[in-house]
Amino acid sequence: MKRYILHQFPVKPRTYIALLLAILFTVVVIAFFIEITDYVQLLFKQKARNYPLLSLIITPITYVGIIYFTKLYFQRAESSGIPQVIATLDSRNKKNREQLLSFRTALAKFSIILLGMLGGAPIGIQGPSIYIGSSIFYSFNRFMGLKRKIMIHSTIILGGCAGLIVAFNAPIAGFFFAYEELGRKIRSQALIFIAFGCGLVYLITTVYRGNLPYLKDLSGLLFEYTLIWQLIPLAIIAGLLGGLFSIILVFLIDKFTFNTAKKILATSLIIGIIVGLFNYFSEFLISGSGKQEVMFMLDSQSLGVEFILMKYFSVLTSVTSAIPGGLFLPTISIGMGIGSEASNLMPLFEPQVVMIMATIAYLAGTIRTPLTATFVVLEMTSTMHLILPALMVAFIANYVSRLIKKQPLYETMADNYKKITNP
Repeated sequence: MKRYILHQFPVKPRTYIALLLAILFTVVVIAFFIEITDYVQLLFKQKARNYPLLSLIITPITYVGIIYFTKLYFQRAESSGIPQVIATLDSRNKKNREQLLSFRTALAKFSIILLGMLGGAPIGIQGPSIYIGSSIFYSFNRFMGLKRKIMIHSTIILGGCAGLIVAFNAPIAGFFFAYEELGRKIRSQALIFIAFGCGLVYLITTVYRGNLPYLKDLSGLLFEYTLIWQLIPLAIIAGLLGGLFSIILVFLIDKFTFNTAKKILATSLIIGIIVGLFNYFSEFLISGSGKQEVMFMLDSQSLGVEFILMKYFSVLTSVTSAIPGGLFLPTISIGMGIGSEASNLMPLFEPQVVMIMATIAYLAGTIRTPLTATFVVLEMTSTMHLILPALMVAFIANYVSRLIKKQPLYETMADNYKKITNP
């Protein structure tokens, strides 16, 4: 058994030194990324509320500029970055891996996301953090000296896990994201090395940034297990909405994939106007990742059904445009909104419990990774004691979503990047 376990780890000492440096670099870069994007989102909201009509001009211009520039010069920087990582892991070609995980592309994604948030785009940074982590780890591979394909892929996956762990302070979710999404096709033995790496990433992250939950400490929430069955309708509805989001998104991406300059400009302008209007009528609540709005709702401040609808459709249109940016936290904010409104119909539960369960169900229904959805939300809110009802709603939502669309969202999107590198 000992020999079996040791066989899954690199042998050379320099590999571990390079791995440690990759982790340190990833933690510092992504922590900086999170801080600066939080500032940029707040800056847009403050300026837009002072000059609301000006935002109706800024947001469309931002979308036109970013989408046109990205499609012409940095096509591999589109969307969250998770589909690119999956496409990389499915590729046996070294050149393709270098194209998809280029550090130059990671820097471009970082810069474009900042500009997008300055223009009011409803995008997150957790998916891009996963991409940046994978890109950094792959770049360090030249120092690690890994030759076996399984070890190279394990390192790429570990980099993605590191990005998620640093972004959400969620080590268990990071590992399960490897198991459910990034490592779907990798041999199970590699998960031993990935689990070791996740533990190391979490340790260094804790030393560097502390161990506070990403959102809020709700460890004092109570749950009556005799009422657990009442969560089933919530899980079905949230899973259905997540599945619909996924299948509509894939349909729109197929319909609005243009290569001519005129069509790209026209489409991006229309999407920018739509998002600008949603921003204006929501009083800029739907701009950015949604973290601030999630905190409002966890403090029992209802944002209304209109917030859910506008955030849902603004995120849908933005991701359709392939603007660089993440889906994780915007999805969480929508799920939290669903839970906030549903809590009014479920008075026997504490409102925050309903919000957490709805968020897990909607996230699981959208990205089809029930374990990741469960643990990322529980770890962000310090509510691991709610693990049993959380797993129940996650797997119900995942099942409902699968009835709508069989292939998971990120895998479907990854197919487009396989075509780019394998014309």
